[in-house]
Amino acid sequence: MDATTLQWVLAALAFAVAGNIWLSLAVLRAGRRERLAPLALEPGQPLPAVQARPLAGGPRFQPGAAGQAAVLLFLASRCPKCGEKLAGIERLLPLAREAGLALWLLSEEPARRLRAFLPGDSLRSATARLALRDYRRVNPLMSSPSYVFVNYQGQVEAAGLIGDEDWLALVGQLHAEPSQERAA
Repeated sequence: MDATTLQWVLAALAFAVAGNIWLSLAVLRAGRRERLAPLALEPGQPLPAVQARPLAGGPRFQPGAAGQAAVLLFLASRCPKCGEKLAGIERLLPLAREAGLALWLLSEEPARRLRAFLPGDSLRSATARLALRDYRRVNPLMSSPSYVFVNYQGQVEAAGLIGDEDWLALVGQLHAEPSQERAA
């Protein structure tokens, strides 16, 4: 066997070993992701503390912090169903304010994309941005259009998709609030 052939054989073996190592690491990473599968937020647990920056500007704040009940909404600009929900959410904003409920649209998307997605200033002023790591903490399933209801103690009350039974109950309560006050 001459030197050139030996070099080619050694190069092929080195390539095979490197490929084997790469595949082994890929399997380990996939296994780790499996073990760390995200869990949905459960009622009664405290909402993870994260810092958000309002899209309209201003200081960072902690959405869903103890002291005020809140609804945290998760919408994505590339989600067709999310775009369909914007008008209804915009109508809920003043009703939520009247009821003493903080309503925030939270996103990890760039500000430019959010401004293009949100049609009005009222929605933009109720939107805040999170780092992706923090967004995953408050929306571990990365679902949209979805929500998390947080009580005044900062604990999760419910979480689900916009349009489900709990969401419709909230919408019904917010629409009933002013009429109940007038009847009293």
